[in-house]
Amino acid sequence: MPTSLEALAAHGVRLKVLAQVFPVLRHEVVGPLSNATLATAMLRQTPEGASPDALQQRCQRLAGDLTGMLEDSVAVVRDLDQWLADHGAQAPADTLLRECRKLMFSHLLLSRRNVTWSESVAAVQLPLFASRYLLLAWLLCLLPALPADTDLALDFSQADAWHARFSAAPDFTGAQPTDFDPQEVELLAGASGWRLERQTHCWSLHLPAPTPDK
Repeated sequence: MPTSLEALAAHGVRLKVLAQVFPVLRHEVVGPLSNATLATAMLRQTPEGASPDALQQRCQRLAGDLTGMLEDSVAVVRDLDQWLADHGAQAPADTLLRECRKLMFSHLLLSRRNVTWSESVAAVQLPLFASRYLLLAWLLCLLPALPADTDLALDFSQADAWHARFSAAPDFTGAQPTDFDPQEVELLAGASGWRLERQTHCWSLHLPAPTPDK
């Protein structure tokens, strides 16, 4: 078990991760609200020459769309709580990886690294709070440190370890203040029951006693 000081330091690393992905989370909240605003404006407009039945159908359709947009936004806002506190939620590894890949989209797009994700993902259940933060920190630490045009292969096919294999070794000498260093990832891994193993051309995250996904 991590000490109180290690737990506090791990919390600081998680906040650093959250700052990196917050623009994406913000967009997920604002997007449905913006569409709902547009739907509300359309409800106020009455098409010329439309029959009463057509107007009623249009209003019902727009009202249904508006309800769906607001429900989507409420669901996203509620999910934000899962980022702030560990409620013990579990998630399948493939769901977790799919979400993290979406959150990392802009980082991956702008990184100038050739990133490939394994097509097969081991069917394991993982703690959502800790695993999501650790996976994001792992990638956010590694991507900026790899030389441009490096081949990076992410392998999630094993139930006991995930691997990042790269054609060129990472270099942390030019790290920026907002970048992550390997010690932060190791700290986060230790606080979450994982273990980070670093080799010259491969970083491995050893999972904490995975449970088969039924």
